[in-house]
Amino acid sequence: MTTTEDQTWVPQACILPTAERPLRLAEFDDLVTAALRGQRRLTATTLRWELDPAAEATARDLAGRESNCCSFFSFTFSSGNGLLGLVIEVPAAHVAILDALAARAATMTGRPEHRGPVFHLRTGRVAAAAGVNLQTLRYYERRGLIAEPGRSLGGHRLYPSETVTVLKVIKAAQRLGFSLDEIAGLLTPGNHRHDRSDARARPDAGLHLQVEPHPDESLRHRAQEKLAEVETKIADLQVIASTLRAAVAAGCDDLAACAEQPDCPIPFAASAR
Repeated sequence: MTTTEDQTWVPQACILPTAERPLRLAEFDDLVTAALRGQRRLTATTLRWELDPAAEATARDLAGRESNCCSFFSFTFSSGNGLLGLVIEVPAAHVAILDALAARAATMTGRPEHRGPVFHLRTGRVAAAAGVNLQTLRYYERRGLIAEPGRSLGGHRLYPSETVTVLKVIKAAQRLGFSLDEIAGLLTPGNHRHDRSDARARPDAGLHLQVEPHPDESLRHRAQEKLAEVETKIADLQVIASTLRAAVAAGCDDLAACAEQPDCPIPFAASAR
């Protein structure tokens, strides 16, 4: 049951009848319990929630009704890389209400609000820091491996500094033999949880990493699968190398002629596998 103490984030200016306020609170409680994946305090007056996209219809409906009830609330939605972003903004006079809302969400879900600015880098600096070229950076964007960046007032693409880490992870995984599709599985939905809010309006908004790998998508599980695949390829290559050495030793110079020789080491008749 919702108590008076639970309603600390409800503004006194709320025009909902007193009897309806616990019901609205219960709806917010249900939303954060079922869908909240993280929260970040962008500024004193701005809180960003990251929600399961399956809850978008519920979140938009609830935000719309809350805006009508308490007009000083501003709700802005965005999406990207598997998450629904919800930025909640209040005037400076109502910071205490935002504090209480964030605290209640943290208490209910165990997801504390992270504070501090998110630093942004322009395209060239991101590419140089990660050791990739600009074409590769844009390609990874198109593949959905990194989020589409925000833009400055001057139109420059702005990447959160964490993008550099994500790019280094991608390159390291490629060196281990993972394909980009496989890397996408490693990065989402766990290691690469990030999406974008409008950097022109909120320059300190952006990406952040959350490590919540599913058991079957963990690095350990995928590495074991990749190791088995690599060992199979090594065994196949060893057979090929042995055959090539035998062909060189036998003096094979003409494929057509060798095909007529019963003792030719080249496997013209492929064995069933």
